[in-house]
Amino acid sequence: MKKIFVLFGTRQKEGNTAKFVKKITERLDKEKFSVDYYYPQDYKIEPCVGCAKCFTQTKCMSNDDLMMLQEKILESDVFIIASPVYLHYFTADLKLVLEKCSWWAHTLRLQGKPVVVLSTCDTNGHKTVIKPLSNIMTYMGGNVIACANAAMLPNQLNNEGWMEEVSEEIASRICKYADIPHQSNADIEKLFPYIKKAALHQKEYLEKYNIDIEFGEYNYWCNTEMLKYESFEEYLKEKYKYEEVVV
Repeated sequence: MKKIFVLFGTRQKEGNTAKFVKKITERLDKEKFSVDYYYPQDYKIEPCVGCAKCFTQTKCMSNDDLMMLQEKILESDVFIIASPVYLHYFTADLKLVLEKCSWWAHTLRLQGKPVVVLSTCDTNGHKTVIKPLSNIMTYMGGNVIACANAAMLPNQLNNEGWMEEVSEEIASRICKYADIPHQSNADIEKLFPYIKKAALHQKEYLEKYNIDIEFGEYNYWCNTEMLKYESFEEYLKEKYKYEEVVV
């Protein structure tokens, strides 16, 4: 059974964003896929206090539900992240969750997991939601396989023909990528050498100043053995033991 995890930025369980996502997930074979939906009100997530301990210990020290939520994301075969447009950006609830996963953006923590980025809006503003969310997912090592927005004007949300076409295309991509090993892409490959260099800089800093602290990010790079590789693609091929996947 393949796991789909949906992280919503909306509290409206019957709203437009939920409607758009479920139009897609309802197309998935229920015998092959299980779908888990997260709404902000379902979990207790404390505000980030800027203690930076997530960078040294690679976990948030807050006594909340973040680690439970992170586990669901990491256990999933495909991750869907969806938000309505609020003031030309994604919602504060969603930003809170992503802020508390900041160290993921220094470690490619999603490890090539296929990600779908969705938004809904009245008229416009979706580009300032889709683009930053896609960038964040890429920094976190997610392979963004589809992006889409559904708007009230033009009448996409209530346009059955449009909804059927878009939901069918995205559902087909989910089915394809859920069955293959995690993949890199051109955007992640551009980031890889810079994030790797930052991890190595942590080691140099510790040695230069003889500081007795843990740098969790550097340790993560060591433990995963990503430091051995010149590209994320090479690393994933070794990790998932595949030669080449045609997508």
